[in-house]
Amino acid sequence: MMKRNKIKIAVILLLSFSLVFAGLGGQRAGTSIFNFLKIDPSATSGGMGGAFTSIVSDASVIHWNPAVTVQLEGTSVALSHLDWFDGIGYEYLALSHSIGSWAFGMEIGALHMDAMEITTEYHPYGSGDYFTYADYYVGLNASRKMSDRFSFGFTARMVREEYLDLATTSIVMDLGTYYMTGFKDLTLAVALLNFGTPTGPSGQYESTDSDLRDYATFSPPTTFHIGSSMTVYENNFMDLLATVQLNHPVDNDETYVLGLNATLFKAIQVRAGYCIGTEIPFSMGLGFTTERWNSGLKIDYAFRPHKYLGIVNQIQISYNF
Repeated sequence: MMKRNKIKIAVILLLSFSLVFAGLGGQRAGTSIFNFLKIDPSATSGGMGGAFTSIVSDASVIHWNPAVTVQLEGTSVALSHLDWFDGIGYEYLALSHSIGSWAFGMEIGALHMDAMEITTEYHPYGSGDYFTYADYYVGLNASRKMSDRFSFGFTARMVREEYLDLATTSIVMDLGTYYMTGFKDLTLAVALLNFGTPTGPSGQYESTDSDLRDYATFSPPTTFHIGSSMTVYENNFMDLLATVQLNHPVDNDETYVLGLNATLFKAIQVRAGYCIGTEIPFSMGLGFTTERWNSGLKIDYAFRPHKYLGIVNQIQISYNF
């Protein structure tokens, strides 16, 4: 009875906490900082359109729901690369390890680009000076099984953005829950991601009035996710998993995602995702799993065409042991 009460309290607190941000959608578009945190670094998730809050797969689940790492039951490592737009790359590493009813994890992400020549009013074709831009973060995760069906987790993440001689550093938090309903393999998961205080570049700048002023501050891209997944069809050759998810960001409109993952012969995964409300509505993915040394080695690829900017390619290697 005590465990059930704790589970109910945890879910109610997380849901109530998320309501603080309700109604702040599209009218605040473009007002958050560290927007690269919205980019999905996982090829496993990317192939399903990001409908990943309620999925147990590999260590990259840390990025979507900090409560899921304890469900992996062992050690997991995931390494991925994403080709973003116009020569921008995104590297990601995640690790998790379970100890009894606890699990601990770590994730590292870096969005980077090659040096770009500075253009000015008097040097429109290049001034001979160059600049770089980089975003990166390091996160530490902890999750716990509070019963055989329910787990709770959190992640603390140090985020830094560097541009020219400006740098912005802050701490953001993730909270999440994961619940197995007991009806077949139906799961329900809730996550509140990238919650933190407003921040801005360190230092000061000289205004037009020759006064020294602090840089403006902005809130991180806090997002509330609720998702559910279940195997909807299975036979001797194929298992079909369906997942649905609602994403509610504080700085934009809500989006809705439907994801499918078909596992063929227990070795090949074919994925698809459809997202309502974004400029990458369709996504596709392909994965291969092999059992080596009594462990699971996976290679995943995701293909995501943007409505205007081109194609996003993702590849990931993960190992569960």
